[in-house]
Amino acid sequence: MPSLIYSHIQLYRSAMNLLYAGGYRQRFQHVIDLLGAVPTASVCDLCFGDTVIADWCAAHDVRWTGVDINPHFCARARRRGYRVIEGDLLSVDLPASDAFVMAGSLYHFNDRLPALFDAVWQRSSRWILSEPVRNLSSSGGVVGRWARRSANPGDRHAAFRFNEESLLEMLRDQQRRHGFTCRVVSSDRDMLVVMERPGADGRAGGPALESHR
Repeated sequence: MPSLIYSHIQLYRSAMNLLYAGGYRQRFQHVIDLLGAVPTASVCDLCFGDTVIADWCAAHDVRWTGVDINPHFCARARRRGYRVIEGDLLSVDLPASDAFVMAGSLYHFNDRLPALFDAVWQRSSRWILSEPVRNLSSSGGVVGRWARRSANPGDRHAAFRFNEESLLEMLRDQQRRHGFTCRVVSSDRDMLVVMERPGADGRAGGPALESHR
């Protein structure tokens, strides 16, 4: 059963704005800026929660599909006319898309990362990731406990969180498996990363993890 903040979009937005000190929507804008920089006809939004990216896609004639396990968020997106796949993203049929995006949800898959990367690269050649690396849930006391216990979108509580070092290490491990390029666009509270797999001629790939901060 989802945590309370995952039961209604306004509760979710309020909690996220608190965690992001009022900059919640800016996290999505960073992803949108990267989507808009490359011609993109279709986007698959993993663990989408809110529909900020979907709204941008609708305004720019980009086909958007959202995947989420949370029935409340899925129902809201459907009411707004968006195409939604409800369920665990590792158990559903993901659509082939020009780009996949995931904002703030990778930590939920910490124990299933190889399967997640396999699933994404089977259906796309570009993945934009925004993942928190400085977290209240890593702190002690009441605030830390609240942050850890509130992170249940519908399947389980997620106590694990990445920091900058562990996220970079994980990305390097996955690069060795899949051979994608990985560019760190920025790293503040969230690390913003663009991953791309080699094209047909193989020239777009490479093992190096580039940092453009």
